[in-house]
Amino acid sequence: MRRNLLASLLAPCLSSCSMLYSDDPASLAFVIPAGSRLVVKETITIDNNSTHATIQFGKFIRDRDRQDYEVNCRIDFRGFGPRDIEPESYRITRTEDGNQWISHPTIMRYYTEVHLESDEGTDIIEMVCQQYGSQTDKHFTVAEMQATLGAIVRIAYPATHPATDTATP
Repeated sequence: MRRNLLASLLAPCLSSCSMLYSDDPASLAFVIPAGSRLVVKETITIDNNSTHATIQFGKFIRDRDRQDYEVNCRIDFRGFGPRDIEPESYRITRTEDGNQWISHPTIMRYYTEVHLESDEGTDIIEMVCQQYGSQTDKHFTVAEMQATLGAIVRIAYPATHPATDTATP
């Protein structure tokens, strides 16, 4: 009897987990699928004594011009600038979503780490997109990431994935 009770209580929980998936990049339940690529379409300029470039509102910006309460993305490399990184398509190896307190209990940082590898030997590490908000805000979506990246960077899904039609801005 106890096993049947436990099974009947766990069944709805387990089945509800399977509903936390979506093919729509505008959904919070969307996960960037295996085989996706990050396609950088413009030359990335790395400033002196820096290892990254920041993108917001579809253009490269300086860190001091970043609006933290809007989605912004930073592409990290191992080597310091000044230097230019030519356009390339990078393999997305994994992604992680998270949040952390910036100033408890008022400011929360929501972020997505997109870990990358180069087929051409470029020393790329990852792209980190983030947005500040309150503890009652929601995490941003992959579609919102793509919107801030604009035409500079595109997340390309495998040709067989249903989101492929919506991936091009």
